[in-house]
Amino acid sequence: MDSLQTAGIKNSGLLSMEVFSQCVSASPALIAVVSAVDLKILFVNNQFEQYLGYTNTDLEGRGLYFSDLLEHYLIDRLQYQLEQVKNDPCSNSRYVIYPLKGKDEKKSPYYLYASLVSAGDGTDMYSLVMHPDLSKWDMPFTSFNSRELFLEQFNSENFGTFEWLIDADKVFWSVGVYGIYEVEDTQLPINRALVQTFTHPDDKARIKEAIKNAINNRTDVDIEYRIITTRKNVRVIHSLARIIRDSNDKPTKFVGSIRDVTDQRSIEDDLKNKVEELNHSNKELEEFAFVASHDMQEPLRKITTFSDRLSEKYKDVLAGDGLMYLSRMVAAAENMRMLINNLLEFSKISKTKQAFEPVNLNLILKQVTTDLELVIEETGTEVNSHSLPRVYAIPSQMKQLFANIISNAIKFRKQDVKPVITIENNLLTEDDRQKFELPVRARYYRISISDNGIGFEEEYSARIFQVFQRLHGKSEYPGSGIGLAICKKIMEYHRGLIFAENVPDVGARFVFILPEYQEEPKEITT
Repeated sequence: MDSLQTAGIKNSGLLSMEVFSQCVSASPALIAVVSAVDLKILFVNNQFEQYLGYTNTDLEGRGLYFSDLLEHYLIDRLQYQLEQVKNDPCSNSRYVIYPLKGKDEKKSPYYLYASLVSAGDGTDMYSLVMHPDLSKWDMPFTSFNSRELFLEQFNSENFGTFEWLIDADKVFWSVGVYGIYEVEDTQLPINRALVQTFTHPDDKARIKEAIKNAINNRTDVDIEYRIITTRKNVRVIHSLARIIRDSNDKPTKFVGSIRDVTDQRSIEDDLKNKVEELNHSNKELEEFAFVASHDMQEPLRKITTFSDRLSEKYKDVLAGDGLMYLSRMVAAAENMRMLINNLLEFSKISKTKQAFEPVNLNLILKQVTTDLELVIEETGTEVNSHSLPRVYAIPSQMKQLFANIISNAIKFRKQDVKPVITIENNLLTEDDRQKFELPVRARYYRISISDNGIGFEEEYSARIFQVFQRLHGKSEYPGSGIGLAICKKIMEYHRGLIFAENVPDVGARFVFILPEYQEEPKEITT
């Protein structure tokens, strides 16, 4: 059925404006006739005047264009809809929803249906038939297709609506509610007492209190509770409901919806349990690492002490293999000491009780370069830095972060090339925050430390932050393999990010993204 038939008129192909206007004036639908050339409104009926406020007098002079009633972004959509009608007059023009602006500048949604009309002089026009959307929704659908898709999502066994007429004590369920409660007899009279028989005994008092509060405080009900279905299945229900009052402000009706969220809550509970198990396991591992490392300190001290005594007392006696064995033992003990200390540092990061405080990263960098002054002078390292920001952080951890990365840059230098380390920073843009999936409203700084060293293969950019991961042999580049893992854990504790980039033919670049402000310390679970 086309729009003319909707208006009670049969489209005969050619129609004079006078005849057309007489036919549609009293139609219950809003009707406007517009020019096919520029969408100028040529005629509106009484309903159009009543709802949108424009009369046929308003069409005189400069006139009124239908595009004036639309938001700019919707004009192309209307043009597309009309082109479909023009190119295939035999096809139905499905309703499309548009918010139309009335003469009072207020906007309301309307279902619009279009058809092509040819006037007696051969001029093409469009008949636009509109029906107001009285659902009070803020544009729930854009077309019949989206409406059908939307309703399909809720026409399921896990969703339904209900009404409780308070005075009559009658409850009406949608098909979905019968499915959730597993009630097969849809003719069964339902009242509040019957509904309460399905409610889990442990949740009845809470529901009663929620309804009482909604009535007294004029609020909606938003609650989860359990039911026991007719088949003795326990289900978790999420309900949203509202009190409807009469003209005397007396509560007359309770309307709402329920959704079966049993499966969703089961998955969430399983996930919560697994996270708790993982946190417990990680905590035990951290405690084990701390205790083991601490307990190993005493025997290590004895090894170091006795090896030093051997070296001092028998240095003139030992020679050849004996001296070599002793020197290896001393070196191994030193490596063991460094490894234990780094393990202790790694395990203590998430155990710290230090509060976040304003930290000037320029001062942190100055402290680090002072501590590394000897190795910087020995290697001729050049450290260039732009002005760094002030952030909320833990000073000792920021110092360790910069020290580890700068030390690495010096350690992994090219032979016969003076190390050059460049430190830069900038405030992240909104696009950058979206890229890294960071809170849009928070301020983050991107700080990069670049060097001209040996670099690394890009495929190892993630691996180098793992504990004990090394890309080079200990004899060539000494170390415990924990330094960058500590950096990663520090950034996690500060709700930041850290990653490494290989710059071909140049060196390596370490980037950490740090928030300007911090909340309470974050608990690390990895």
